[in-house]
Amino acid sequence: MLSGLIAAFIAVSLIILLTVKYEHRELVLTWLVGATGALMALQVAQVHVFTIVVVLWALLTHRSSRLPVPVESVVVVGAAAILASTVLFGALVNSQTLGLQLVALAVSAAVLGAHVSRARISRMLEAVLAIVTASSAWALLQVAGVAPIEAWHLDVSALGRPVGFYPEPDWLGLFSGIGILLAWRLPLGRLVRAVLLTLNIAAWVLAFARAAWIAVAVAAILGAAVYFLMRHRDESSLPRKGRWLGVGFVSVTGLLAFELIPSLHDNVLTRLSRTFTVAADDISAQARVNQNAGMLELAQSAPWYGWGLSASGRVGVFGGVNVGEASRNNVGSNWILSFWAEGGVLSLPLFAVIVGAIALTARTISAQLLLVVLINSVFSNAMYQPIAWLLLGLCLAEIRLWRDNRLVTDEHVKGSKLPSNVSSHKLSGVVAGQPTSHRV
Repeated sequence: MLSGLIAAFIAVSLIILLTVKYEHRELVLTWLVGATGALMALQVAQVHVFTIVVVLWALLTHRSSRLPVPVESVVVVGAAAILASTVLFGALVNSQTLGLQLVALAVSAAVLGAHVSRARISRMLEAVLAIVTASSAWALLQVAGVAPIEAWHLDVSALGRPVGFYPEPDWLGLFSGIGILLAWRLPLGRLVRAVLLTLNIAAWVLAFARAAWIAVAVAAILGAAVYFLMRHRDESSLPRKGRWLGVGFVSVTGLLAFELIPSLHDNVLTRLSRTFTVAADDISAQARVNQNAGMLELAQSAPWYGWGLSASGRVGVFGGVNVGEASRNNVGSNWILSFWAEGGVLSLPLFAVIVGAIALTARTISAQLLLVVLINSVFSNAMYQPIAWLLLGLCLAEIRLWRDNRLVTDEHVKGSKLPSNVSSHKLSGVVAGQPTSHRV
């Protein structure tokens, strides 16, 4: 029911944008790109609504003509197409349409990488934050019994694991974790930041999603390391206000919750203690271990070009490889092992694009969030969901914008006779304009 309401809201928004003035149309479409990127399972004829919105955004909003197409966009589509081509000859393919879906998502990332401006990157990320925070608030209402929900895993949490706007608690954990990092890093007012941090951290904890806990923790540590190693290169970054107020607000509410709800305290400690171990009664952890063993078996038995995209779905929920009848599932839980088993060496170009995009944009919010999605997808695979490709597209856009600024700087340097005491670094800061709001 909730997903139907969200789909109806998006449909109404699309109708409205066709009748409003250009400047309002661009704002609506930009917001919808971010909003649909933060949702799951919204499809029309097996095409993600996110992809449709991105195409409309590219067609209906003003953009500077760019010929040839940026190399980043060509590379990401080419890499995805190489892996997707395995559905044509793989021996264990479950679904050929999964190849089309992968290419469509890659095209979405390519379009964003080719056309989105720095200001629009911020707007899209703000839309993501709005959606995931609304989901976190809805999740808290589910825990309180106000919003309807069927109780999930009472053996894990006595309160029941909420789902928010998503199909499962694990996905709520991923998206609320994304909301935490966005609320921490985007320029926001003190009180707004405190409220958004509280809502998203509460949902992140109550989802009891260990994959999301690990993903956010690792991304935060790596982000802090990048900041301390590279902060001297970004001296003009604007200060972020209200972070410590948010930390204090979250700490007080968290302590009160643990004090008033003893079972919550006990459940969290138990879940944390089992994050890196596999207990005899921990069915989900055992299932993931068995799935990884099955995925390794599938990969080791594959030819150099893999078994074909979607073949990882033949690994059962509790392990084992089904080489007989096609499986109902098409996506493995571990994206790295899945891509390798399905494409072999043909998956390497896509791996290289993803790793390269993160490495080249390490200081940006988009790269940090993409890292969260990738780490989470080692346990719960989100690589066929819009959020991964929205963030990859924004990383590609950052690379293009950086290259364009360098080209403009070089042209100015070549066309000007500069005094010996004026460095090209100082000129680059003048040409590039104001500092970005989403650098570390």
